[in-house]
Amino acid sequence: MTLTIRKSMFLPAAPDTVWDHLTKADLLGKWFHPAEQDLTEGQPYILKSAKDGDRMCWGTVEKTSPVSHMQWSFTVGPLNGHMTTVDWHLAPAPGGTNLTIEHSGLPEDGAAYGLVLALDKGWHGFLGNLHEIDQHHLSPETA
Repeated sequence: MTLTIRKSMFLPAAPDTVWDHLTKADLLGKWFHPAEQDLTEGQPYILKSAKDGDRMCWGTVEKTSPVSHMQWSFTVGPLNGHMTTVDWHLAPAPGGTNLTIEHSGLPEDGAAYGLVLALDKGWHGFLGNLHEIDQHHLSPETA
């Protein structure tokens, strides 16, 4: 069995607007962690703490199909260098976008289960932040 975190949500924004929030350095910092630069295919990325600028998570943008799919290699300090995979899937929905995240390749041993729970809770909170973004900016009419 492969340990995978899956989350799906609907956002009141066109897929291109949601895509911008997943790939643009300035917008990533509004709901997740600030990025050093925009996320582009084949390039490494580092997301930093908004509080102190420390490195929070990092990896490489492995694949992109703009406005529909992006895949990252992904790690955080507690993973001790173990790389995981994060897939972002965007699909048009009536009035907005269905966003699904799949975080796979997670450690499967019992000792790491607390870390998996922490990652699950983290994704839940960060994705929830997308609902808090200025709705005027996110509305499909202004996208």
